[in-house]
Amino acid sequence: MVGLAAPSRTMNLALNRKRSRIDFELEDADEDEDEQRPAPTAPSEPSPDGLKRTKTENELDALDIIPAGDAWTVDVTSILASPTIGRNPASPVQAHNNAANYKEKTSIVVFCVQANMELHYNLLCAALPELYAIAPALQALVLCCEPSTHVPSTVASFSLPLVQAIGPGYNHFVRLGLLHPLGGGQIPLDALVVVDTKGRRRMVLPFGWGAGRHADTAGGKIVQSQLMLMLRRCVEIISRER
Repeated sequence: MVGLAAPSRTMNLALNRKRSRIDFELEDADEDEDEQRPAPTAPSEPSPDGLKRTKTENELDALDIIPAGDAWTVDVTSILASPTIGRNPASPVQAHNNAANYKEKTSIVVFCVQANMELHYNLLCAALPELYAIAPALQALVLCCEPSTHVPSTVASFSLPLVQAIGPGYNHFVRLGLLHPLGGGQIPLDALVVVDTKGRRRMVLPFGWGAGRHADTAGGKIVQSQLMLMLRRCVEIISRER
């Protein structure tokens, strides 16, 4: 049997160049295929249109309306009685509220619990016409540390009522379970909270943490859409419960 000749130095160099170009993934491919295959590129940031299933998506799937029997009871009357202003005095935008349609034990309430993130406030404002169409008596309010200096958004065209969440003897962030663990007892976790007509906390949509930690990133459009779809669905379900 005739033995195979040892590869020359020139052949070794050629093979090395091919392996480098295709990153050692096709070592047995013929030369023509190698020449046509583009060189691999470094991984890029996740595309908003091409997210693979991730931990975040699994967490989003797990978010759902809380069954009435398992939901926390929230003292909505106490929250509504807290110091409230229609808008920041320094803000040029108009104040907006739906107080004329408020009905105790009939109105669904959506609290925008806000620290420094604007995104969920802007999304809520954009969704209000649709939410009002589903639940005309729905109330949307902002819970913040200090209403007189709080700026809920730099782009929204109106201001929702700003409720002082912390005062002597009360902390609404704590009552909603949204006190930031590193906020010194003063800063909340940003979220949209849906409270049903019987004062039960039926949904918490996180922004900047948990399932919503990527909502304000480059790929966040998918997360935002999913969270707002859940908000609308929650309001629809609660409206049918009455």
